[in-house]
Amino acid sequence: MGHRYPDLLVPDFDSSKRKSAIVVATFNLCATIVGGGVLSLPLAFSKCGILLGSILMIVAALVTERSLYLLCLCARITGATSYGEVGQAAFGKYMEHFVSLLIFVFLMFVLVGYMVLLQDIWSDLVEIIFALDRSPDPSTILFWILVLMGPFLAQRSLYALRFNCYVGFASVSMLGLALCHHAIITPIPSSIKLWADTMDDVLFAFPIIILSFLSIFSVLPIQKDLIQPSRGRMLAVIDSAVFGCFLLMLTFGLAGYLYAGDKTNGNILNNANLHSDWIFFLGRLGCGITIMLAMAMILLPARAGLLEVIDVIVNGPHLVPIEGSERMPLVQSSTNGNSNGTMRRTTLMENDLIHYSTTLTMIMVCYFAAIRVPGVAFVWSLCGSSMAFLIAFILPSACYLQIEHQYPTVVRKSWGWTYFSWFLLLSSVVSSIACTVQTIARY
Repeated sequence: MGHRYPDLLVPDFDSSKRKSAIVVATFNLCATIVGGGVLSLPLAFSKCGILLGSILMIVAALVTERSLYLLCLCARITGATSYGEVGQAAFGKYMEHFVSLLIFVFLMFVLVGYMVLLQDIWSDLVEIIFALDRSPDPSTILFWILVLMGPFLAQRSLYALRFNCYVGFASVSMLGLALCHHAIITPIPSSIKLWADTMDDVLFAFPIIILSFLSIFSVLPIQKDLIQPSRGRMLAVIDSAVFGCFLLMLTFGLAGYLYAGDKTNGNILNNANLHSDWIFFLGRLGCGITIMLAMAMILLPARAGLLEVIDVIVNGPHLVPIEGSERMPLVQSSTNGNSNGTMRRTTLMENDLIHYSTTLTMIMVCYFAAIRVPGVAFVWSLCGSSMAFLIAFILPSACYLQIEHQYPTVVRKSWGWTYFSWFLLLSSVVSSIACTVQTIARY
């Protein structure tokens, strides 16, 4: 996409506040993509079959990659540093409230889902490791996990969590290798299919695949921390992360389905016998570590979304231009200063008391929800198809089209991006409605 002015970046292109190299930024994005949702990918393949499931994985990876970069373009045009600020630039301050609140609600559901998984995973692991007669109380196990993870959950930036990414990616890879090993040594079930039996199976499986790639809430913080974030460098981060995660998750889904066949569970770990197979034990251990670390990656944007909503409600929109600036950002991000000639204000996110009290409150709310819900499938169904499509595809494409139309002197029309945005918007609306109807009918 061409435009008439240099990109508006906050902090500045050469700012010392930018600390993430390409490798670090790539693994940060990978860590938000690869999470507990991968455990349900074998179930998606059991519904769609090997061939159609692989095709849907390719489609999901491609549209996710384009959508991530599309949101980055919107931020560069407007000077925004968050998803909510992009919404404000496109549709006004009320859209900022809506976007930030939507991401907060969605990520809170994801946190609850992760905590439910942690209860299931670590209860069995503790029983085996300490040779107990029975599994310990899951709620007690979850409580001590949250205490242990406290320092990670309180971090303010993805850069501070960069080492979590390496451990998490390696852990999921370990479980994937365990599934591949068993898929090879186990006779292929005769029930393995290539294609879906019904359209309902496709509508059930596709949202699972979409959710497994959902990471759009973290791409702008990653762009904000990237050293010298040229368009080429940011595109390299996105492409590398999406492609690497695609290969890992495709292998994971296929291997899990080939191993379990038509008995594939919504959580593939439930198909494994941990007591008799040390490979699956290590895989479960690795997955438990991954989800623990992923909670910190999810909590950060969820907390930012909540504080952004509160900050805008209390202090008003983030638009305070100074006369004489060469080019004023369409929105003002929440930092204290930059070289674009605009004033920046201190926000709630920089207040230590609010930061820690908000973090503790969110953890407590998710904890009490997790110990009361009937299971992780219930949580994922509440997240639903509509929220995933809305956050990942509908809003980014709608924002780009509105920004392109609203600021013609700033943005040169790119027919390629315009046509893609319209296609993404319309197809996502149709898919969201169809998948939501199917979900409601199923439950």
